[in-house]
Amino acid sequence: MPAHAPRLARLFTPAFARAINAQIVHPATSQVVKPNELESALARPLQRAYYQPDSSVAELAASLAYGIIKGHPFLDGNKRTAFFLANEYVRARGLPGLAEGGKVGEVDEDVRELAERHIGVASGLLGADALVTSEGEGR
Repeated sequence: MPAHAPRLARLFTPAFARAINAQIVHPATSQVVKPNELESALARPLQRAYYQPDSSVAELAASLAYGIIKGHPFLDGNKRTAFFLANEYVRARGLPGLAEGGKVGEVDEDVRELAERHIGVASGLLGADALVTSEGEGR
């Protein structure tokens, strides 16, 4: 199992995810409607790291995002929260974020592409692997 997975599991708690969601949906009130789904989604990277120890950081982050999107633990802002948490998961490993291409235009295009993939997962057209970017482990 990658050594960073247990440490990041302690950082990515339900309280942290709720705080992120609250900022994302502000001024609306953040509401957790499925607390078990939230805990399950946050545990997915640790579980994947244990059972598939060769998983990349991007794959672990994608498993977290997939759990949030499909579990739908929040009343509002699930895809946005999933994207933010996955991005922070990658950055917590000291790697560039999911949409940091170096130039503003490239970043905008990366964000659009990632948003489309998140929407595809939410609609059931794509699986968790679609959230793993193809340009390397940290991207």
